[in-house]
Amino acid sequence: MAKKNILFLNGVPDDNSLKVNQIHKNGNIKWGGSGSANLSDFLKNDFFDRSMVIFDTRGGQELPRQMIHGVFNQISDPDTHKISLQRADDFYKAVAKHVAFFNPPSLVMKTTRDNIYRLLQGIDKLHVPKTVKLQPRSPADIYDVIKNENFEFPVIFRQAGDHGGISTIRIDDETEQFYPFALDGRDHYLTQFVDYANDDGIYAKYRLVVVDGEVFIRHAIFSKEWMVHARNQLDEKESQQYKKDIVDRFAKEIKPKLQPIITEIYNRLKLDYFGIDCNIDSNMNLLIFEINANMNVFTKSKNTLFSKHIEMIRSALIKMLKNKGK
Repeated sequence: MAKKNILFLNGVPDDNSLKVNQIHKNGNIKWGGSGSANLSDFLKNDFFDRSMVIFDTRGGQELPRQMIHGVFNQISDPDTHKISLQRADDFYKAVAKHVAFFNPPSLVMKTTRDNIYRLLQGIDKLHVPKTVKLQPRSPADIYDVIKNENFEFPVIFRQAGDHGGISTIRIDDETEQFYPFALDGRDHYLTQFVDYANDDGIYAKYRLVVVDGEVFIRHAIFSKEWMVHARNQLDEKESQQYKKDIVDRFAKEIKPKLQPIITEIYNRLKLDYFGIDCNIDSNMNLLIFEINANMNVFTKSKNTLFSKHIEMIRSALIKMLKNKGK
């Protein structure tokens, strides 16, 4: 019996920047860049083959003719990939009646930071801080929005489409001059800052992954700084103690308490796959930092306490694509 074929969609960003690392003999391109989930490289399995299409920003692109049993849209940044998402949506409208389609582009388009804030209000034990989009041309424009939208200092300011803390600052008062920012009318976000340090002054950021409505944990990072990244986490010995506790407790103790919250998020977003960066407090309340389908989940590094959980995410993705692919 022939294996199924799942077609993965990637996209060129609106600014046409793309790093091609390798072109395989079969025509597949190994490339790097932001804005696409790039899961397919990590989903080798015995149940289905994987092929890929990269949507560009030009019109009249000819798509390969092949038998497909499912389509997984990996284009996942609605701020930087508006054009390729629209092209993927046109493709969706043409094929969705005939094959299973995962992460429809029209739903990904709704995952901007400000829209996530609007979509997820009113869920018990979930806090999504107020976020608005703006196109400032001066510091005065920013302070006007802070005042008119009733933000309270501190407020987080970032350029739309940037991730990993790039171009992200905390505005503590009206003395910020925004020197690192062009302020030329491009999209930025303002988000209400929430201090989430625990009683020991430790900030914890958890990355959750949702596959077909089920929640998994990808990693947890602990830091003494409010903007938590691997580069500023606690020393290895102290970090390992915190991480081991999460690894040991997640499946039986933490996950059952989180799943009802995640189910409501899943029901509203309707995405088959997405990630959540958040804080989880001692009462299992979630403070959301970011929700989208664009987060790094799979890496080639195996030196992590969360390896078992990462493999569970991979297995869940393969199961979903195998069972729902037509």
